Amino acid sequence: MGLVCKNLIPLIMALSTASNLCAQTDADLEKEEQEPSAVSHRPIEEIQVIGERTLLVIRNQIIREEENLYRLFNDLNSHDRFDISCKTERTTRSYIPRRECNPKFFTDLRQDSARFAVSEIRQAVDEDGFDQTLFQLGLERIETSTELRDKSVGDYQALNEEILRIATENPDYLEALLRVAKLKEEYLATRRQRFEED
Repeated sequence: MGLVCKNLIPLIMALSTASNLCAQTDADLEKEEQEPSAVSHRPIEEIQVIGERTLLVIRNQIIREEENLYRLFNDLNSHDRFDISCKTERTTRSYIPRRECNPKFFTDLRQDSARFAVSEIRQAVDEDGFDQTLFQLGLERIETSTELRDKSVGDYQALNEEILRIATENPDYLEALLRVAKLKEEYLATRRQRFEED
């Protein structure tokens, strides 16, 4: 019983001090309402907590910044064929989704190539049966991304010139471009550091 009372005494004292402070505060407020006082111009202190960012956080930030960058580029470029769109899809033999961003001229070229290959493959099947040779020829008509990029070297050069033109004419686009480059550099440095330490 004595131990409980010893523990209660500091608590009671703290509560009575707090109630006295509250009473003083109320009295001070009434006094301040009657007398105008000088407003403090001292800046409010700010505490920033900067933690180590994970690779996932940096990657998601890169995606958001790239989407903003491409949206701005698509609004500013001189031709719709330069518009860049991104999509995330699973590749063949993989459950891991990949994000891929391509200009419209490349996407159109890929669709035309696939459409031509599919029409060739359809000819391999008719009412008489299945022709393995025609089917194989149709599959060989499907061009890889590398082959399609080689075909569109001139278009990619024109795209790079368009990006350079917009970056020199529009400071907002240049700033967004530099932000994405800085984030990618941070991602690679963080990835290198994390995996080399193990």
